[in-house]
Amino acid sequence: MKKQWHQVCHKGLFLLICPFIVCLMSAATLQNDAFSLIDTENGPMLVRTSGSIYVPAETVIDDPAVVWSCYLVDAIYNSASNTVDGYVFAGTYLNAPMEAQLFASDGGGTPVWGYEGTEFYTDAGDNAFTLAAVDDYGAGVNVIKWTGPGDGTPDWVANFPGYGVTSYGPFAVSDDGSTIAAIAAPAGTDAHLLLFDADSAIPLIDYTAAGCGFPRYVKINADGRYTAFIALATLIIFDRDSLSVRDQIAMGASNSALDISGDGNLIAYGWPFLVLMEWTGSAYENLWTYNPGNDYYLNRIAISNDGSTMVSCWYTLSHTTIKVAVHDTSSSTPLWTYDYPTSSGVWGEGTQDIDITDDGKYFIVGSLGDSASTNPEVHIFQRDTTPHIYYTVDMPGSVVSVDIANDGSCATACGKHVHLGVMGRGGDIVLINTDLGTGVKENDNAVASGSMDISINPNPFSTLTKISVGKEQSAQSIELRIYDATGRMVSSFRPTPYAPGTTLIWDGTDDAGRKLASGVYFLEVKTAGQKATKEIVLFK
Repeated sequence: MKKQWHQVCHKGLFLLICPFIVCLMSAATLQNDAFSLIDTENGPMLVRTSGSIYVPAETVIDDPAVVWSCYLVDAIYNSASNTVDGYVFAGTYLNAPMEAQLFASDGGGTPVWGYEGTEFYTDAGDNAFTLAAVDDYGAGVNVIKWTGPGDGTPDWVANFPGYGVTSYGPFAVSDDGSTIAAIAAPAGTDAHLLLFDADSAIPLIDYTAAGCGFPRYVKINADGRYTAFIALATLIIFDRDSLSVRDQIAMGASNSALDISGDGNLIAYGWPFLVLMEWTGSAYENLWTYNPGNDYYLNRIAISNDGSTMVSCWYTLSHTTIKVAVHDTSSSTPLWTYDYPTSSGVWGEGTQDIDITDDGKYFIVGSLGDSASTNPEVHIFQRDTTPHIYYTVDMPGSVVSVDIANDGSCATACGKHVHLGVMGRGGDIVLINTDLGTGVKENDNAVASGSMDISINPNPFSTLTKISVGKEQSAQSIELRIYDATGRMVSSFRPTPYAPGTTLIWDGTDDAGRKLASGVYFLEVKTAGQKATKEIVLFK
């Protein structure tokens, strides 16, 4: 183990992060580690490419909800998860520090410890301090387990010479921390499921999906009994108690869209179609299928632990937008869908990861972003019955991993410091204070809000939005206040005199004239006898 930090870390809640001054290489220099999103008959694949040009730029993470951020100059973050007491467990690769890292919520973005290896994929128990990782070191893989927080010394290490990790999402820990699952395989062979009790380095089983193909993705249910994994185009659900296959499903196409409910009785997958299946006592049977049409393809799914809610993210072949669909699992008709504003598509927009709270009320989406920075890379949504963007965070590059706490109290995002389709290096990780249940929220003053007609157009907006209060309001004086998601007032104005029905303009700045970060804000309108609150979404 070696504690070595080649990084710039920034401390403090609500801190304005200074511009990163580190220039990776001079402009127009060829860099390593670029990826292109390629469509194949087996679904979208990220393919390493070479020879692209990277022009470095100074970037900032300027967001009041970011508790801390950490920037690595040379390494890239590829996984991160929240665990108990606000700790965050993350994995890096490519360049030093190639580590599994543990962060504390009050640590300002400096790791508590780091465990050195080569290429880490990490996960952690949501409700237990089980930390685990698979490290692909080239000649094999190590599966490693810690009990946090500790000092970085593992409880155990299990070595599998000749095995390799070849997929997205190859590692999972059950919410209760009891069970660890990894999918890996010797080169050119079928997928292996390596299943562990968290207390032992001896695997419960090294199961081979004979004749099915290479490993793609793995998910595990809340208590660790059922593990679902993809071997090329076959979905396998494995029962820990019986150490046998519960069911095996031919999907028709390979994909990386998969999730399982907390009790293991609902499972979803798909590429051209979203398929939801339910356990009937002897097999999983189709409940329904869904496709939004217009040549959309599925690439990520999340099912809430209680099985009530499912979120799916879709892309188009042009890679210029993302469609989010939210379902009550009882119906194939979405509660709502939301389309990201169309981007340039120069580097390719697409969802990389998604996570949902236990009760399905909130979920987080991490995406690639694009060359024009049209969309923030982190979106936190509230379920509701209509599209409701609760918060966004604009990251410097692409986000590859996101996680939201089971109760929604905080979230984590990490990725590459520049877009995945661009040559370059460096990684970022942030801890986000969602502030759920506190601060100013829409309809905080429900008694008064029902009688006040407030219009905000456009909403979301990027440069200017028009605010008007219905002409039926008789008040001759009015005050408008704008709060961020933490409840901090950022702007206020009192037009005098005021004629009911007058249109007011807000340009997304605070009282000092500074441009605010992308995200959700709350407009509070007060007259002599009334007060109402309405949400505004700002996109830079």
